[in-house]
Amino acid sequence: MQASLTLLTASASAAAAIVYLAHKGNVRANWFAICQQFESFCERISGSLIGSFAAMVILIALISLSAFALARHH
Repeated sequence: MQASLTLLTASASAAAAIVYLAHKGNVRANWFAICQQFESFCERISGSLIGSFAAMVILIALISLSAFALARHH
């Protein structure tokens, strides 16, 4: 379960970086913000990013609950 939380954290962090580039762009790398042209795409990726971070919170709660349950039995 902790491995899945680690993978989810890494993928959500990478997605957050891409969402930031889509919204703000990077002038040094000559990447322009695409959200002015593709608003529905940016709404979707922002929504999926929120879902990823919500899944992280749920996994953290599940791991904490299972740790408390194991601690009570020993």
